[in-house]
Amino acid sequence: MDVGTLLPLAILLLLVSTWFVLYYAKRKTPIFIILLSIISFGLGSAAVALLPIDLSYAASLSDAAADDNGGENDNNDAQQNNNQDGDDQNNNNNNLDNNPTYIPWKITYWTTFLLAWLILPITRETLLSGHFTLLQRIRNGFTKSIKAILLMSVCGFIAVIAMAIHLKSAHLVTIVLPVLMALGNTYGLVLVSLLLGNGLVNVPKRFWREACPANELRRIRMIACGVEEELFDSIMALEDVEDKIEEVCATAVNLRESGDENVTMMENEEGGVSLGTTTSRRRRGCWSLCWKADQVTQFHECLEELVRRKNEGRELCSERRTRRGGNSGTSPRNRRRASSDDGNDDAAETINTMDVKYLVTLNTQLKKAQERVISAELRWNELVDHNRIVSALMNDDDTGSVASGQDGNDGAYNSNLLSSSSSSSSGCHRVKYILQRFWMRHLRYHTYRFIALTTAVLSVFVLLSEVTLASSLNLSPFSWTLAALDQWGGSSSQILFQLAALIPLLYMSICVYTCLFQMSLLGPYCLRGNRQSNGVALVRNAQYLVRLQFPLGYNYLLMLKYDMSNCAFSDIMSDMATIPFFGTSFSVYAPLLILLVCALSLFDCYPKMLHWLGIEHEDALLLGDQEDLECKVNEGIQLMTRDAERRGISGGQSATEKLSLKQSSNLIV
Repeated sequence: MDVGTLLPLAILLLLVSTWFVLYYAKRKTPIFIILLSIISFGLGSAAVALLPIDLSYAASLSDAAADDNGGENDNNDAQQNNNQDGDDQNNNNNNLDNNPTYIPWKITYWTTFLLAWLILPITRETLLSGHFTLLQRIRNGFTKSIKAILLMSVCGFIAVIAMAIHLKSAHLVTIVLPVLMALGNTYGLVLVSLLLGNGLVNVPKRFWREACPANELRRIRMIACGVEEELFDSIMALEDVEDKIEEVCATAVNLRESGDENVTMMENEEGGVSLGTTTSRRRRGCWSLCWKADQVTQFHECLEELVRRKNEGRELCSERRTRRGGNSGTSPRNRRRASSDDGNDDAAETINTMDVKYLVTLNTQLKKAQERVISAELRWNELVDHNRIVSALMNDDDTGSVASGQDGNDGAYNSNLLSSSSSSSSGCHRVKYILQRFWMRHLRYHTYRFIALTTAVLSVFVLLSEVTLASSLNLSPFSWTLAALDQWGGSSSQILFQLAALIPLLYMSICVYTCLFQMSLLGPYCLRGNRQSNGVALVRNAQYLVRLQFPLGYNYLLMLKYDMSNCAFSDIMSDMATIPFFGTSFSVYAPLLILLVCALSLFDCYPKMLHWLGIEHEDALLLGDQEDLECKVNEGIQLMTRDAERRGISGGQSATEKLSLKQSSNLIV
C-alpha cells in the first residue's frame, strides 16, 4: 500500500461529493457556495473512507513487526530485549511517518476543523444576513460569528492557562493544539452520543414498522396533521412580515404625496436614515442631524429591493392564504394584528420604521419566513405524493387506476391523484409502475424485515461495544471479526478487512445523521432533493457533518480496542492525551450516555423529552392513545383530500418551485 492507492480514493470522494452537492443545490446557487460545500462534504466523508484503510495498514504493519521481533527475541537476553523495545518504539514512529494515510489525516483533520468552527459559520451568517450589499453582508456575517468565536477563544485561553499551570509548562504553543482538539472532540462526542443512542433504536424500529405498506400509509396520515399545521404557521409568519413591509411602503408613499416640507429623511445618531421634522431637528440640534441625499437614496433603493423580494413570494401558497382567510369573518391577518397590538403600544412607538436598519431586519425576517414556507410546502407535497404512491400500489386494480382507497373517505382522492400518471401512454412509466407494484406487494415486506433484523443485530453489537468500552475485556464483536481476518492473511483478506471495518462505521454514521434529520435542529434548512436546497442548507449540513464525523470516528476507534500502535488517526488524536479528563477519560465514559438514550428511545420517551425542550421529532407525532391516533388518521385523510381538490392535481410547476429558483441568486455571498 502506497500513496498512489489513495489517489483513486480522493478522486472518488471528489466525484461523489460533487454529485451530492449538485443533486441538492438550486440551479442559481453561487459557485463559491457549491465549491465550499463540495470541499466540506468531501473532507467530512474522508473520515469514513480513510479509517478502514488506516486500520488495514496498521494491522499489516503490526504483524510484520511482530514477526521480525519474534525471531530476534529468542536469541537475545533481557538487556538486549530492552534495547530492542526502544528500537521498536523508534521504528513505530518511523512507520507512522511513512504511513500513507498520515499526511492525509493531518490535512483532513485541521482543514475540517477550520471549516467547522470558522469558515462555515461565517459563510452561513453571511447568507442569512438581511443587508442589501455584498460587503455589508460579509461584514455582518463576520460580526455575528466573531462573537461566538471570541467566546470560544476565551474559554480556550482559560483552558490553555489552566493546562500550563497543571503541567508546569511555560510552552503555551505546545498546549494550544491539544486543548482545541479536546474541546472539539468533547462537543462532538456529546452530540454523537445523543444522536447515536436514538438512531441505534430508531433505524431498526422504523424498517420493521414500514415493512407493511398499510402501516406506512397509516403513519403518513398521522403525521399529516403536524406537517400541515407547520405549513399554516409558516404562512401566518410570512404574512406578518409582509404586513410590516406594506406599512413601511404606505408610510413612504404618504410622505411623498403629502409634500410636507417639515417632514424629511434625515440621518439619526446611529448613522441610519430616519423620519424627522425641522422642529425636532432644532430641538436635538442641527449639529447632530444633517441632510444626506445619498442616505435617502440608499433607503429608497433598499425599500425597492425589499418590495421586490416580497413580490416574488406573492403567489407562494396563495391558494392556502385565500382558503384560510375566507373561513371566517375576520381574516387571520386581522386576527394576528389585533392580538399582536394588544399591550404592545409602547414597544411599537420605540420602533423607527423609516430606518435602513429596520429594513435590514425586515429583509432578514422575510428571507427566513419565505424559506420556512418553501420548506414546509415541499415537505407537505412530498408527504402527499408518498401517500398517493403507497395508496395506488396497494390497490388491487392492475390498470393502475384507483377506484377506491383503503379507507372509505379517500377513494375519490386516490383516483384523482393517479389520473395524471395512470393515463400516460408511455411504456416506461407503465413498466416502472409494474415494478413498483411488484416491489410493494411481494418484496418490500420481506426485504424491510430482513433489513430491520440486520440493523437490530448491528445495533446490539455497537451498544455492547460502547457499554464495555471502559472495561479491560474486549467484548466487541467487530474487534473479534477484524482479528480473525487479520490472522487469515492474504490480499483478499485485506479487502475483507477494510469492508469489515467500514460497515460498522458506516452504520453508526447513518444512525447519527438519520436522527439528526428527523429533528427540527436544521429547521427549514434541511436538505431537499431535486435541486431544491439553497446555500444556507448546504453550508449548515456540511457544518454538522464535519463537526460530528471525526468525534464519531475516534469513538469507533476506541470501541474496537484494536492494536493502534501504527494507526495514523490514533496518533493524531493522541495529541490531546495531555489534557486531563476531557482528553482521556471523557472519551471512554461519555459513550455510556448512549445506553440511557437507547432505553429512552425504546420506550418512546426520547421524542417526548425533545418535545418538552422545544425540539420537534417526527416520532413525537406518532405518540398517543388509540383514539387520538385514529383521529389523526381521519384528519390526515381529510386534509389530503381537500388539498387534492384545491390543487386539482395539476402537473404544472408550483409557485414554491418557481420562487425557489428566483431566491437562489438573492442568497449569494
